[in-house]
Amino acid sequence: MCGQMPLALFAIVFGALEFAGGAQEMIYLGILQSETYPLVAGVMGVVSGGLLCWAGVALLISSPLAFVIAQATAWVSVPTFILTGIVTHRAGWPITAVGIGYPLLLVGFCWKNRGAGAMPKS
Repeated sequence: MCGQMPLALFAIVFGALEFAGGAQEMIYLGILQSETYPLVAGVMGVVSGGLLCWAGVALLISSPLAFVIAQATAWVSVPTFILTGIVTHRAGWPITAVGIGYPLLLVGFCWKNRGAGAMPKS
């Protein structure tokens, strides 16, 4: 299917970046500086980054669960980046745009190609 590999690889890269940024926030400000909000926001960033990596791997191997994982990623990532990037301005605008837009793009891609035969319906 056209565009599946680059979409999956970018999801893995963006997920790793989200994971690293969330881990940095969680460890440095949340644990070492004992601040509550950075701890919560960091954990949410780690979870959403891990899910985005997982969705990228599922899409890369054409897993039948790719659509479900992409939906779960969107359900976690969009509220996380609305809260951390738009409401509190703790995340920068590039990662906020990627954190909101890319999971939605994955859901749209999986939805469009769900019946195409490349990704079996779950």
